[in-house]
Amino acid sequence: MNTLTKENKEEVTGKVAEKVEKTPVKVYSPNVDVLETEAELLFRVEMPGVDQSSVEISIEKDQLILEGKFVPQVESRGQVRLAEYREGNYFRKFTIGKAIHSDKATAKMKNGILELTIPKMEPKKTKIEIQK
Repeated sequence: MNTLTKENKEEVTGKVAEKVEKTPVKVYSPNVDVLETEAELLFRVEMPGVDQSSVEISIEKDQLILEGKFVPQVESRGQVRLAEYREGNYFRKFTIGKAIHSDKATAKMKNGILELTIPKMEPKKTKIEIQK
C-alpha cells in the first residue's frame, strides 16, 4: 500500500532532509563558446539559473577563471514532490595567454548567458639590428 501514516511520513521526510543536507554541492562545467578576432577574445558561457551577483570572473597570470553559484528557489506554493534542480557551482578555467588587456575586459549577463570580451594587446614589433 502506498499510503503513508503521519508518523511514517515524518520519518521519511526527516531521512530525506538529512540526506539532502549531507549531499556535497555539485560542480558543473558550463558550456562555453570561444570566439577570437584580431582584436579580442569573446567567451559565451551558459549558466542557467545563476544570478549576475553570483558570478565571479578572474584572470590570474595567463588563466581565466569563471565561477557561478546556482541556488534553487525555495518553493512556497506547495509541497515539493520532485526536485531535480540542486544547488551547485559552475566552474571553468582557460589558458588565454598574456597578450591581453585584462583591465579593459567587459562582461554582461542576460538570460543565463554570460558574455565576456577581453581585448588583445597589439603585438610589439621590434627591429633588431645585427652588430658588426
